[in-house]
Amino acid sequence: MTLDSEFEKQTNFLIEQTLELYKNAGASPRISQIWDVERTGDFLCGFFVGEMVGSALSAFQIFHKREPSKEEHMEIVDLVEKHAKEIKEFFAKFN
Repeated sequence: MTLDSEFEKQTNFLIEQTLELYKNAGASPRISQIWDVERTGDFLCGFFVGEMVGSALSAFQIFHKREPSKEEHMEIVDLVEKHAKEIKEFFAKFN
């Protein structure tokens, strides 16, 4: 891996803490109406993953003062994907 170990640690913390916030907040009952989706859980799961990758990429830019390489970008995606089971299990409850 090419990511700095401290950045990796902080990114994992961000993912875990944000998922806990989602678990405590639940989902708005208006999501399916507002966004015209049939499977609210799938929509929220995709939203969450995008939010985590985007937040981590922004944090990378701030932390390193540069854009991530392709390899670093994929490592960030991998960090989010390591939490896939827990993320999918939680958001599946809204389908």
